[in-house]
Amino acid sequence: MGLRWIEEPLLPDDYWGHGELRRRMPPRMLLTAGEHEATRWGFRLLLELGQVDIVQPDVGWCGGITELLRIAALADSHGKAVVPHASSVYSYHFVLTRPNSPFTEFLMMHPDGSEVVPMMHPLLLDEPIPIGGRIRVPDRPGFGVRLNPELALSRPYDH
Repeated sequence: MGLRWIEEPLLPDDYWGHGELRRRMPPRMLLTAGEHEATRWGFRLLLELGQVDIVQPDVGWCGGITELLRIAALADSHGKAVVPHASSVYSYHFVLTRPNSPFTEFLMMHPDGSEVVPMMHPLLLDEPIPIGGRIRVPDRPGFGVRLNPELALSRPYDH
């Protein structure tokens, strides 16, 4: 088929199904999963039972940066890679510091894909975008972005 990998093909907690799929896949094709897994214990099962090649935790769903670091250490102990799922600025610094995190996802948020629009636009300012396939991580404090002060505060509900 010429595919390099298959991503998130089954329900996140079908750990045994991932293992069966891995056994039936061509040996050179990679199996990735974990976008919708929320705990390090689930990632452990994906790695041990599922034979997953790349885990893809979402920093917003898995418990934040600290838990992402724990999941990365777990993946590293199994010799597997970590590619955070669509976490934008919240994963760029992480990827730069992890030897088992070869690249990051970047979602082009323009409706028809005709231009590169940062994932958190217009909420965040200074969000880096890829140039020539590479992202320059900002050296400003925190994640290197600022809240857009010109956005009107919207509260669609009353307390």
